[in-house]
Formats: sequence, C-alpha cells, structure tokens
Amino acid sequence: MQARIFTGLVMAGTLLSVSSVAADMAVDDTIIVTAGRTGQVLDQALARTSVITRDDIELAQAPDLLELLRQQAGVDVVRTGGPGGQTSLFMRGSNSNHVLVLIDGVRVAAAGTGGFAWELIDLALVERVEIVRGPRAARWGSDAIGGVIQIFTRQPQGVRLRAGYGRYRDRALSAGIGGQQAGLMLAGRRVGGFSAQNERGFAFDPDDDGLELLSAAAGGASRLGPGVLDWSARLADGEIEFDQGVSDVTNYALRLEYQMDAVGAWRWSGSTALYRDRLDTLTAFGRSENNTRRLQAGLIGENRIGEHAAWLLGVDAWQESGVARGSWSDSRYNLGAWTGLDGRVNDFDYELSLRADRDELFGNALTGNLAAGWRPAEDWRVFASIGRAFRAPNFNQLFSPGFSGLFAGNPGLDPETSVSLEAGADWQLAPSARLSLSLFQTRIDELIDFAGVDFQAINIRRARIQGAELAYRLRAENWRGQAQLTWQDAEDRDSGLELLRRPQQKAGLSLDRLFAGGHWLGVELLYVGDRIDVGRVELPSYTLINLRGGWQFSDQLRLEGRLENAGDRFYEPAFGFNAAGRALFVALNYRR
Repeated sequence: MQARIFTGLVMAGTLLSVSSVAADMAVDDTIIVTAGRTGQVLDQALARTSVITRDDIELAQAPDLLELLRQQAGVDVVRTGGPGGQTSLFMRGSNSNHVLVLIDGVRVAAAGTGGFAWELIDLALVERVEIVRGPRAARWGSDAIGGVIQIFTRQPQGVRLRAGYGRYRDRALSAGIGGQQAGLMLAGRRVGGFSAQNERGFAFDPDDDGLELLSAAAGGASRLGPGVLDWSARLADGEIEFDQGVSDVTNYALRLEYQMDAVGAWRWSGSTALYRDRLDTLTAFGRSENNTRRLQAGLIGENRIGEHAAWLLGVDAWQESGVARGSWSDSRYNLGAWTGLDGRVNDFDYELSLRADRDELFGNALTGNLAAGWRPAEDWRVFASIGRAFRAPNFNQLFSPGFSGLFAGNPGLDPETSVSLEAGADWQLAPSARLSLSLFQTRIDELIDFAGVDFQAINIRRARIQGAELAYRLRAENWRGQAQLTWQDAEDRDSGLELLRRPQQKAGLSLDRLFAGGHWLGVELLYVGDRIDVGRVELPSYTLINLRGGWQFSDQLRLEGRLENAGDRFYEPAFGFNAAGRALFVALNYRR
C-alpha cells in the first residue's frame, strides 16, 4: 500500500509541478476516427479515447507496442515470456477477446480463438494507435465489449533508416521511403531471447526462446474521379520460439477505401479489405495448423447538420472462414446496419448510436450507445454514457471436436452480451495540461465456458467489472508527459472470485524533457498490483523503471537508446513465466 501511495504522489507532484511552468499551448486538436467512425477532435469525443502518436513512439523508444499499451489507463498486458511470447490484453477488466483490434480498419482477430497476435506488430511500421475504452458495438459490431484499439500503419515521407542492437542479442533494422502519394516501410527483428518459462512453468526448458520477424507496410492515396482512393497493405512473417515448441506465423491484409467529395449535404465512403492469417505450431505433443480468411466491406454516409452536428448511416459485411487442420473447418457471414448522431447544442454534447447485426450462425443482435456531456465552464466538462455490446462465439468454441470427446465446441452457443455504464469529468488545468476521471461498470452475461457435460462449451458465466481511471496529459513546449492511476474490481458473479490476470491497481508515468537541438531524456514508471493467475495463484506486485533518450548529431542523424527495467527487477508476468531483466538497446536513426 505504501508503494502505491508513493507512486501516486510522485506522479502527481512531478507532472503538476511541470505544468505550472509549462508554456502556453492550444488544447489538443488531434483528429480521431475510431470512436465514432468519423473525424472527431480528441478532447471533444464522448468516448474515453487516447492516442499514441508517432512522436510518442519515437520518444519512448519502446521495443514493441505492448510496452506502450501497458502505460495506458485501463489496459492490462500479460506476455508469457520475452519478445514473441503469446500475449493477452485486457481492457477495463474484460476478457482478452472482448477488445476489437483493427489495423487500418481491417479486423485482425483469429477466427479460431477470437484473439490477436500482438507480438507480430513491429513499431517501425506504426504511425499512431487510437485506444477507445468502453463498448463500441453500436458502431463496429462484434467484439467491442471492453473497447477498440486501432493501429494505423506508417507512410513515411522521404528516406528513413534505423539500425539497433541490445541485450538478448536483439537486432533490429528498418527502412522506408515515401512521398506525397505513397510510402513503403520494411522492418526486420531477430532476438536471441531468454527462457520463456522458469522452474514453476508446466513446460520448463532452460534454453533461450527467440523471435524472428519480417514486416512490411505500404500505402498511399491519389485523386480518382470525384473522390480520393486510399489504399494500404501489410505483411508479417515470423518464427516464434517458446519452451518445447516453435510457431511459424504469416499474416497479411489489403484494403481499399474510396472517399467521395460531398454531394449536397452528404459525403460517402466505401471500403473493402481482405485478411489472411496462418499459424503453424510444433510442440512435443504434435503439430497444429490454424488458418483464418476474412473478406469485409462497408459503406458510410455522413450528413453535416449545421455547424455542430453529424448524422451517420453505415452498413458492414464480412465473411470469414477458419480451418484447424485435422479438427474443424467452417465459415460464417455477418451483416450489420447502423446509424449515429453526434453533435453539440450550446454547452451540451451528445452521441446516439443504434446497430442491428445478423450473424449466419447465432442470429440477430441489437446494440446501442447513448452519451451526453455538459460544459458548465470553458475549462471542464462532465459526461455520462450507457452502452450495450456483444461478442460472437469463436470457431473453437463452436466447432472444436475436443480431446477424446472432452472440451468440445457447441454450435448452439449464444453470443456474450454486456451493458456498460460510465460517468466522468475532464479538467483543462492549463492550456498544456489536462486531467480526466472515469468511473465505469460493466455486466457481462452469457459468458462462454467449457463447463457442460464432458466439459462442452456452454453459456453460463456472468461477470461484473467496476473501476475508476484517472489520467493526466501534458503537452508543453519543452515537456511531454502522461500519468494514469487505474483501480478495477473484476469478479465472476457465479463464483464470487476475481477474474484471472487483472490487477486491482495499476499506475504509470512517463515524462520527457526536450532540449534545443532535438535531444531529449525521459523516464517511465509502471506499477502493477497483486493479481490472481491460473490455479488461483497470487502473483505479487511489481514496479518497473525505464529510461530513454536521444542525441541529435545533425538534421539527418540521431542516436537513440532505452534502458528497460533499469532496476533489474525480477517478476513473473504470468505464473511460471519469465520477464526481461535490465536490458539496454541503442540505435542510429537516419532521415532525409
């Protein structure tokens, strides 16, 4: 408890003192698109949203996206081992497959598990990340119970080269080239690694478990007739080692979007995309192969009603198929239609959404969102919202034959459903500093569990999650900072037990000092509280300190570095699994 209080006081005192001497800057006018599926100013959105920009990525010098996401309020990350280790992400205490993950608008969850392989994202290819907390099913459909995370790939301007080396034989190389109409990024990373598990692990093997990953992303936009054609493509191919096994992974996506010029009061955009994923795993128990194929399309119309309101209409469709070699093979489609109204009347903001989905396998789902905000003064706002969401059963839960008749799927499963309430407030403490508070509660019903006859998948479980998030953001002339405190209580309502791997308390701080000439120094603190893991084992809390910085030799060349886990703290991210010790990584970055 003393450590938690100390961490909170350090964060509050450091950032508030910095803000008191910060230079005046305008309110953050970053445009986001994930929360409402249309352009919105970040600080005006009623959905609790945060953005990781390319500048944030370069200041942090993080080895992967997970190190950035774990600093966000309400986001818990659990990785089983080092780079490449299987990763679960929990948003606001919901399950790891209750977060919709998009890359350039493309759904990227595996059809079999409903999860996403976070370990296959190379930060060299990422331009920005938008994190939306709370239910978004009324705009996006299935999976968005805990929230939505959308990753936008990078389209570089000019020439970019970066090479780095660090502990655990961590070697990274990336290159990019681009102009006004198109860009291409290539990246490769090879890590010797360390043993994913320790002596407490169920498959402990003391050898090093490494990662090899090759990635590419390309995109562009050009004028075509009465509109603009926007396109993107992405490829990831890797080999991931873990104790007593290895996985070969390949996935790629292609996307086209056409945005028409406004015709009267309406502006229309249409998109289509395909996604492919293959996971081939070899262990001591044999070999498995899982494949996902998904084709999606959508149409959105936006009508600007006056200066401060927008009416949206949209339709979505996707068809996906999944194959587990020697086990099951099936497909399904989903059709969705939705409408939304966003706007402002004097000091009041509002958002309304309604969506109907038709799933080939389980039938119909109706979801909605209602949110309102009030600005009693220019420097603060209060808001409240309610939302309903759902998650369609994944193919393993539906069709798996199980093992000798045990743990079989169930084609008759209903979707998991949720209702969420949220209330919050935002304070603009200074032109460069903003403080946000959110209180939330989510009830999830029809949770799927392998608890029927012979452990067949059935809908029985219920969960209640409640919590609070306090976030601070600083954007001053010579300072960049953010801090967050998260409290949550995630409970299985049937058993009264805590849900696994979701700590009740979490805190994070990052602060960077910018100097003339392009140099900077920064620090990160991360506190993760006690949590329950598999087998009801209680894992102790831990605090990590990370340091980062850069030195600009010239306009084109920069030396960068990060010291991970500077205190060399030993901790288990999951029971029986190791985490990296103190690790230094340095890189040279060239741009022209």
